[in-house]
Amino acid sequence: MAAAKSKYTPGSPAVDQAAQVLKCLVQQDKSDVSLTRLCNLVGIHKSKGYAILHSLMTHGIVIKNPVSKAYSLGPALIPMASKAKKNLPILHAAGDLPRILAEETRSSVLIGTIANHHFYVVAKHDGNTAIALTVRENQSLHITHGAHGKAIFAHLPPDEKQSIISAGRLEFYGSHMPWDMKMLEAQLAECRKKGYAADIGEVTRGITAVSAPVFDHNNRVCAAVVLVGTFGEDLADIYGRKTAALARQISQQCGAHE
Repeated sequence: MAAAKSKYTPGSPAVDQAAQVLKCLVQQDKSDVSLTRLCNLVGIHKSKGYAILHSLMTHGIVIKNPVSKAYSLGPALIPMASKAKKNLPILHAAGDLPRILAEETRSSVLIGTIANHHFYVVAKHDGNTAIALTVRENQSLHITHGAHGKAIFAHLPPDEKQSIISAGRLEFYGSHMPWDMKMLEAQLAECRKKGYAADIGEVTRGITAVSAPVFDHNNRVCAAVVLVGTFGEDLADIYGRKTAALARQISQQCGAHE
């Protein structure tokens, strides 16, 4: 009888836990987090959390407040983030086009990439300095959040859709808003037809957003363009088509094909 093959999963648990600690620090509203809260959020013992944080501190990736004893992200991450952002193909593909659209519509244009069920804002262009958009460059949002959530989800393969649904966190209409599957399916179908998705005051009252997906050289959705502002429903279709056109241009530069 042949011996049963051992199940090998590549990866390092210690590195995985350190990554979870860093991601947790990024996602917290407060600039620093206590050891106890951090370990509770990540789901590790305090001794393990302390060891991870101490190692990260020796490299300047995490710093500790000498008074509060709380932890926050360190300055060593700044050149890492800058390097990572500089190497993103989507920013080279987009060029100056997002800024032009922002100024033309007097709205804000966001460019974001997707990874691990999150939407990472890698560029932001404000076309109306009189209105401050709370979403910041380098901020991360859930992959299903609002307009970009619908635009991305509408073009994901079934297995990835199911993975997101199974995770139990869906923010198509905001983090605490109920949603109806039939209504969502209708909006996703409309997105696939028109090339963009819309959020007309659903997540934030008085704020309208339209978003279109960006595809890579394998024709897989890899990012999205979001145009957001205080424009009314009467302009949503016009701006939506402009956003979809920009997303198509970026997709072509990324190697996508019809």
